[in-house]
Amino acid sequence: MEARTLDDVLPRLPLFSGLTEEQLAVIRAGSSITRLRKGEILFHQDDPVRGFFYVLRGQMQLSVSTAEGAEKVVEIVTTMESFGEAVVFDGIRYPVTATALVDTELLGVSSSAVLDLLDRDPSFARRMLANMAVRLRRLIRDVEAYSLRSSMQRVVGFLLHAVQDDPGPEGECTIRLPMRKHVLASRLNIAPETLSRILRELTADGLISVRGHQITLRDVPRLRERLDPAVNSATSCPVGPRP
Repeated sequence: MEARTLDDVLPRLPLFSGLTEEQLAVIRAGSSITRLRKGEILFHQDDPVRGFFYVLRGQMQLSVSTAEGAEKVVEIVTTMESFGEAVVFDGIRYPVTATALVDTELLGVSSSAVLDLLDRDPSFARRMLANMAVRLRRLIRDVEAYSLRSSMQRVVGFLLHAVQDDPGPEGECTIRLPMRKHVLASRLNIAPETLSRILRELTADGLISVRGHQITLRDVPRLRERLDPAVNSATSCPVGPRP
């Protein structure tokens, strides 16, 4: 990864753009850049809160574990997204474990710097709330998907959401899974074997073809028909980088 400095990073982040030099100095004093290798843990569930984080490059998995050792992926955070803001305010412990899914570069901002700037600048509080509102809406959509959609609809919704380019007149495009299949299954709240079965069914129906992490959507219009018409949307399961 190319090394970057706080002076390079801070002014370019939407949350901090427009701050005065004095305000940026407060944030800079409490910030640091951290680089994690794939599989490295940033913090564990129940670790004391020390601040929140921006993903500058890479991908972070947020997960919770039960007393029996089972793990559930709560969220995948990608480039230019943040996590941990809400717990800065209660200042106690992280409710999740944060693990790098790939080599990842993070900006960490300490709780004390955030709270100091909030005291100085009410407009920064509005930015923080707006930032958290985006993630709250995403989580609400996730709960809706888990509650109202079948396993097939969740998988199809994810595949459609991952489409970045216009599929064109043939209705075909190729996507790359941004995570391992067992992580995706946990993210969609289904069993890994259920995900594998659904991908096989979609392949047998001629709707997709799978080659490792690369999936070709053979007929996007027909895939959209697999979704409930009342909620037919390419944002039905927002796991990717878009809010």
